[in-house]
Amino acid sequence: MALNRVWMPSPCYHGRNTGGVRIIVLHTAEGATTIESLGNFFANYNNQVSSHVGADDKRGKVGEYVTRGNAAWTQANYNNAAVSMELCGFAKWSRSTWLDHHHNMLRNCADWIAEESKKFGIPITALSDSAAQGGGRGVCQHIDLGSGGGGHVDCGSGFPFDVVLDWARGGAPAEDKARDWEERFMWLQFDPGNPDPDANEAPACTIAIPNELSQGKHKMRFACRRAADLRVLTTAGKSEVHLEAQGALSVEIPDGCRSVTVKLDSDHVAGVPASPISATISER
Repeated sequence: MALNRVWMPSPCYHGRNTGGVRIIVLHTAEGATTIESLGNFFANYNNQVSSHVGADDKRGKVGEYVTRGNAAWTQANYNNAAVSMELCGFAKWSRSTWLDHHHNMLRNCADWIAEESKKFGIPITALSDSAAQGGGRGVCQHIDLGSGGGGHVDCGSGFPFDVVLDWARGGAPAEDKARDWEERFMWLQFDPGNPDPDANEAPACTIAIPNELSQGKHKMRFACRRAADLRVLTTAGKSEVHLEAQGALSVEIPDGCRSVTVKLDSDHVAGVPASPISATISER
């Protein structure tokens, strides 16, 4: 996603030769929780601090405080070599806090890294301390710059740096992939089975479950206008579930399930149910 950069100028910067920019540096703001409040802080010259951009939980929008052509004042001896982002979060946050509650902020960060990488030709690779402090080109956190960067500890041990870099390289989050499937409407089409009544083979429909929906967090909802007797089988070692429903019913998709097979015991003609049956997938 192309970011909307909202200009909130800071007076805390100096000019530089952008040919020397080699690192993309991530910080946590440790106080400001919105790009606007962060911008207000950076607008005060007496604070003697700034960053190029800031990110909060508003998807697709970042605050821009210093232009790329100038050096922001946020990583001491490395200001001339860096483009920097302040995430409106805290180094004390756990990995689950970041991923479960600040997904939008992380996505904004990943999109910004991708844009800066393209602009400066910086590879999207995590730098070690020595590479970040030496002549390495890539992405690092403030802590990786050591005492020469001010001796800070952000973004913290819980920051999902690996996930953010994967997204910046173009990997889609599992959550986004799952949302592509959620609430997608499907009409079930049944294989007619064996027409011989003595074969006792019910018409069946098998639905493949993608990886992002096989984490035990989703359910499948069936709906029809008339009573339907269905058997729902999964590939996760669960026993058959016998269901009779008129209207709608839901079945949880268990962890590790890779397909759901629906067998039709209701009235049908060559596998076509007396009333069409639909299915949707949603979070539990």
